Amino acid sequence: MKFPSVKYLGEQALIPLKRFYLPLFFSFMGTVVAICLINADEMIATPPELISLMYTCLLALPCSLGFMLYAERARRNVRIETSVLAVGLIAIYKFWLSPHTGSWHYNTRHFIIFLVLAAVVHMWVAIAPYIKKDERLGFWRYNETLFARMLLSLAFSAALFLGLSLGIEACIVLFKFDFDYYKVYLRLWVVVMGVFNTWFFLAGIPASYEEINTEKAFPNALRIFTQYILIPIVTVYMVILYAYGVKILLTWSLPKGWVSTLIFCYAVVGILAVLLVTPLRDDKDNAWVRFFSRFFFRASLPLIVLLYVAIWVRVGSYGITEWRYFLVLMGAWLGFISFYFIRSRAKNIKVIPVSLIIIGLLSVFGPWSAFPVAERSQVKRFKHLLIKNNIWRPGQKVTQGTGRVSMQDGLELNSMLAYFIEHKEVPALQDIYAANLEKLVKETQSDKSRWADDEMLKEKLFGILLNDSVNAARLLADRYNSFDFDVNKGLEVAGFSKTFHFSFGTYSRTDNYRIWLSDTDSLRVVLDNKDTHSSVDFLRKGNVVEIIQLDSLIKRLQAISGSDSSGLPQKVMTIDDTGSLKLRLIIKSINIKDTANTSEGPKVRSLNAYILVR
Repeated sequence: MKFPSVKYLGEQALIPLKRFYLPLFFSFMGTVVAICLINADEMIATPPELISLMYTCLLALPCSLGFMLYAERARRNVRIETSVLAVGLIAIYKFWLSPHTGSWHYNTRHFIIFLVLAAVVHMWVAIAPYIKKDERLGFWRYNETLFARMLLSLAFSAALFLGLSLGIEACIVLFKFDFDYYKVYLRLWVVVMGVFNTWFFLAGIPASYEEINTEKAFPNALRIFTQYILIPIVTVYMVILYAYGVKILLTWSLPKGWVSTLIFCYAVVGILAVLLVTPLRDDKDNAWVRFFSRFFFRASLPLIVLLYVAIWVRVGSYGITEWRYFLVLMGAWLGFISFYFIRSRAKNIKVIPVSLIIIGLLSVFGPWSAFPVAERSQVKRFKHLLIKNNIWRPGQKVTQGTGRVSMQDGLELNSMLAYFIEHKEVPALQDIYAANLEKLVKETQSDKSRWADDEMLKEKLFGILLNDSVNAARLLADRYNSFDFDVNKGLEVAGFSKTFHFSFGTYSRTDNYRIWLSDTDSLRVVLDNKDTHSSVDFLRKGNVVEIIQLDSLIKRLQAISGSDSSGLPQKVMTIDDTGSLKLRLIIKSINIKDTANTSEGPKVRSLNAYILVR
């Protein structure tokens, strides 16, 4: 077996470059931008335009690929016009839709738009060569080839990355290289996925549509995977969901919220299985596949009804949010697709990507899209709670409210305020507040963390409604406060013979800390966080022999303003044990969670301290 020459490899590499120059351009650009993001010291300090450009490249690659495939199949010399059109669409996204912020999660609306448009442009690639062409076998084989090529590209890319990573690791060990390993491997992964993976995938896209339209043997590996793995998994999901439906009927209890996610996953996997075995659905030699293809959508109808009930429960209780909007939309889409494949004689699988493109675009553009619908729903729910608690009336504006609300209603108001702040929709409440909300939002923006700014804005909005700082603070979300003293100034240990250090954290809690009273006598140290109090307990042979209560210290610390919570005097952070052992607890640092649930007290999330023994 002869290895291919460098010249041959170069010629083969030029084929996808000449054929798909625009997608490869966006692939290279996205790779460079991703490396620039990795090189940035902090993502939050990265210029927003760089993040926006990254979004743009991720959408531009499949969007331009779809346009070039459409032009190629149309056999018209329209590549220049197609390229201009693709670039124009990307420019619209770049300057109109892209998030101008330094982090993906800083603007939920733009992130959702990105996810929806990413799904739309990938569906566009799936149908682009078959616009106005009724070649059903060719359409299936074209997408089956894309699916298989994608899996092969990922496997080759993973192998290449692993091989190069081992080479880098060998150089580190043998030649004692010293550099930022994390960033090196991350850059390598970006280059492999952005350049090699994309190039290899594009090289496998069929060039002859006449060839893939001809009848060929069904891929045996795909048949085994679908018939013996995918379809049984879907069947198990179906049995579980039907059993849960029977339980609901017997107990007459409404379905839990998570069942909608389970049904959605079942539907996605099931539809994928139906698509993969489409050529076999009329094959008498594959009776099980044939039965599944015909029965799946009929069996899905009761589960779709269960999905609607679960969605109705959530929407009825908490209103519509963007994610619930899409859940409702996908439920409606599943119902449409099921009825189509049950009633239609054609059963054209092209309906699936085409319908997804249509509802995807409708869901992010226009007054019927997710964002205005969710905003109207949440504002209506917010006003209803204010009216219920005599805080606001239609036609009036709250200058300084005097109302008090129940814990349940207060937590709901808190949750909705957090929603409006997170989604940058605070101005939608302007007809409730007399204060200029846009000005208030700007006033609460600072050089602090975004979380701190959002909390400050929520406190101000809450305070205006309630005019009761104690009641408002009680209803705000859980707070986390940290306090410490400067141990570099030294510990005052007069009168004590031994000092022991220990640290408890939320994710690193251990019961193995010990203090030694003598060579043969030791005590185990445990942080005890109960609903109503917190303490440091000392145990001998499993029995508690001493307790240092933290409640009084926590109350003192919570009375201290945030600006004075660092570098506190040692005496403020010290508790003297009044029991028989006469221990002293000196807290180096403590993080306290102040929960909004009045049935619980403050919780110690982390504790770093010293125990002094006489």
